[in-house]
Amino acid sequence: MQKKAALLNAAAFAVVGLLSQGAFAADGTINFEGEIINSTCSVSPKSQNMTVPLGKIKSSVLKVAGDLSTPSKFTIDLLDCDAAKAKVTFSGPPDAINTDLLRLAGGLVGTTQATNVGVRIEDSSGVQIKLGQESQEYAVLPGANSLQFQARYQATGQSTVGIANATAQFTIAYQ
Repeated sequence: MQKKAALLNAAAFAVVGLLSQGAFAADGTINFEGEIINSTCSVSPKSQNMTVPLGKIKSSVLKVAGDLSTPSKFTIDLLDCDAAKAKVTFSGPPDAINTDLLRLAGGLVGTTQATNVGVRIEDSSGVQIKLGQESQEYAVLPGANSLQFQARYQATGQSTVGIANATAQFTIAYQ
């Protein structure tokens, strides 16, 4: 009789176990990404993937090589900093005519891309930061810091109308 009771208990546990499997069924997946670093600062999440609107610029503003549009300001925010000095390097595909500028990327299918224009990156005072070269040195204070920059279009010839998007990556070197 005890064997029968033990067998019934084991069967009941097995049934409950099988029925509870539905409570643990996965309806989706969440990937958590990050990295633990030993660095002077961490880049604010809002600065890790940003968009800087350069606006709609008339092609007549960019008629000859060297013509510039009005700059658009942007900030790279740093968090939890120790006192240091920092230099920022911007990289990305260079323009075919002026390799100090970012090349324009293709637009959506069915759209026309502007030509004879690149994106120029500058520090807050308007000094150009050439692609692949370090910026001036910035003093980084303990706590939060904001590094100020600006970007604008620069003509490499008579511009043509169309989509004028570009993408850059940045790296910060601390000393």
